[in-house]
Amino acid sequence: MQLIKLPDPLLLQKVEDAIQSERLMRYLPAAGGEVSAAFELYLWNCTLGESFFVSLHFAEILCRNAIHRHLVDRLGDQWFRNQTFVGLLNPRHQREIADAVKDETAQHQGSCTHHHVVSALTFGFWQHLLTKRFERLLWSHGIHCSFAAAPAAATREDAYLLVEAIRRWRNRIAHHRAIFDKRPMKMHQESLRMINWVCPDTGKWVASVSKVPLALSLRPK
Repeated sequence: MQLIKLPDPLLLQKVEDAIQSERLMRYLPAAGGEVSAAFELYLWNCTLGESFFVSLHFAEILCRNAIHRHLVDRLGDQWFRNQTFVGLLNPRHQREIADAVKDETAQHQGSCTHHHVVSALTFGFWQHLLTKRFERLLWSHGIHCSFAAAPAAATREDAYLLVEAIRRWRNRIAHHRAIFDKRPMKMHQESLRMINWVCPDTGKWVASVSKVPLALSLRPK
């Protein structure tokens, strides 16, 4: 991995105009007020955001699969049709799951399974299942039914807050916002923590292949 190469001076001005110079204002304080240095930080931020793909990918996939397995154990593989479950969802997520079931059924016809429905749901949906309204239905015996390797004292609220932090970080990257000065290593560790709560072996592997530490070390001088 290496930093994105700066365009030559003439092209640099065109690129700055294309992305609008206001975007670089966010980076100017860290760049000592120098526009060229601010653009270097901007490109580094792009590289840093890219480096998070693997850890965020596995954090979200393992989290949703862990909750999904518990749903199947608790309510069966048609859990998304369970009226008690659906009734606990807020209106937004009731619409989301109805749309997911409709769209996936239309696409896969008779071969549609609960796995197809899972893949169509947002990370926010799974976070919603960690709210207090699902305490009795899903989490009355704690969260270790889904997050087997979580600390013994970990609670549903702890899981909710961890997912919230990861989800907001992922969205920040997806919306191309600055992350370089928002404690990226801490957020990398939070992603790994979620993975480790589900499968420590996967967590060790993701940590070993992640490019986040390398990307952080490439900060422009």
